[in-house]
Amino acid sequence: MALSVLIVTSVYAYMGEVLASWPSPKYPNAMDANGITFDGGYIWIKGSMAESSGVLRCTTTGSLVNEITFPYHGYGKSNGLAFDGQYLWTIYHQMQQEQWDHYVRYTTTGSEVSAFVAHRTPPYLDSRAVTWDGQYIWTDERLSTITAGKYTTAGSLLGTFAMPFGWATDGAYYNGQIWSGSGAYIYGTVIGASTLVGSFSAPGGSCRAVGFDGEYLWTADANTPQYIYKVDIDVVDVEPGSFGKIKGMYR
Repeated sequence: MALSVLIVTSVYAYMGEVLASWPSPKYPNAMDANGITFDGGYIWIKGSMAESSGVLRCTTTGSLVNEITFPYHGYGKSNGLAFDGQYLWTIYHQMQQEQWDHYVRYTTTGSEVSAFVAHRTPPYLDSRAVTWDGQYIWTDERLSTITAGKYTTAGSLLGTFAMPFGWATDGAYYNGQIWSGSGAYIYGTVIGASTLVGSFSAPGGSCRAVGFDGEYLWTADANTPQYIYKVDIDVVDVEPGSFGKIKGMYR
């Protein structure tokens, strides 16, 4: 009689659980990828020099679908990547002259649609992140303190909000929270409140970018070769006005 063995695993996901990973199809340089986003079907990955290194569209299993480049602007490096349901967004920081941040919107084929300028007040520190909440653009305002800035797609600043736990890399918006990385850790912060939703060790030890697909985080890590990780965060829900009270930890 054959002996059968049943391996039982927990039905509960946990914050920081790696569900999948694959090496990026490009960017062998550990410092290259600094933006990641999800368009509803594909993962987009962007390097800091998007005019030459390209922007990659990949399947969720790691196959390269196509590569585009953003038109040259002469602004210098670009940071972050977001998808607003139709267009891609990134931030170019002018390293010389006025040193302002330029928020640029592109089609998924790489044509520029529009741009607006932010950060007219010193010090002119470049923003690292851009993300989309379904209606507005969010970014890190690196002025005297790091705050979250909320913009219309036309460039009107609707407000700035406290980010007491900082914002070190490209970020992802979810339900009033910003998820970001700081090298060895990934953490979620309630926008405008001194509340840490949760934190966990970055899967590869050096997070460079964070994106959200509606259920899971996707992170780009500075390994060599650089890896992309799909990570569970339990889809933590925060009740409005609860200042971080966790409503549901498990799906």
